[in-house]
Amino acid sequence: MFSKVISILVVLYLLDHLITFLYCKLQVHKDKKYGDLMSDKPQYTNAEVMSYRFPKKQIKALFHLYKGWIRYKLNLLGRIPCHAYRNWILRHIYLMKIDKRVVIYGGFEIRFPWKIEVGEGTIIGDECKLDGRNGLKIGRNVNFSTGAWIWTEQHDINDAMFGSNNSGGPVEIGDRAWISSRSVILPHNTIGEGAVVAAGAVVTKSVPAYTIVGGVPAKIIGQRSHTLNYEFSGIHEAFW
Repeated sequence: MFSKVISILVVLYLLDHLITFLYCKLQVHKDKKYGDLMSDKPQYTNAEVMSYRFPKKQIKALFHLYKGWIRYKLNLLGRIPCHAYRNWILRHIYLMKIDKRVVIYGGFEIRFPWKIEVGEGTIIGDECKLDGRNGLKIGRNVNFSTGAWIWTEQHDINDAMFGSNNSGGPVEIGDRAWISSRSVILPHNTIGEGAVVAAGAVVTKSVPAYTIVGGVPAKIIGQRSHTLNYEFSGIHEAFW
């Protein structure tokens, strides 16, 4: 009896992962149909994307229920104490584009992982939030300290219902950047190569390469040495 219960649970576990994989594949197909948010190609408006319709209301309702289930599972995944397992699931089930030499610590919250790309050697600290709804690209050898938040979607302050009417946009983090603890990066921003976002900073404008920004809103407070970064890049690649 016990073995049958275990077998049923294993089958349900595998079936759930298969459905999740197919859901993510469908989302990737949908994104390709409506344009690549990380490119300079003509973009579709949110209204056009939201007009995507399923043939039956019942299927649409089940789709949205499963969407909530996936978000719940992603939150649970961030609390599983096994780095290799978390990365495997993110890469092969949720279709997140992450290099094998990427470290993502526990406690994370990831939204729309199939729209997120993380380069080789990047380390993402505990309790980080990565929002991929409008596209998130993270370069190589980037360092995320504990509790850094990246948002690609936000509310429209001029909307009476605080909707997200075209207020979101992609975020890109350049190679060898450092996103420090409790910092927040808002949509439509690029963090240049080798830049540093100081702890607690709120980035509302793009950050030039090799600059240090801090404060609310974040402003330039210093510069980094270009030579120093290039010297250390090889060490990062060798040991991360």
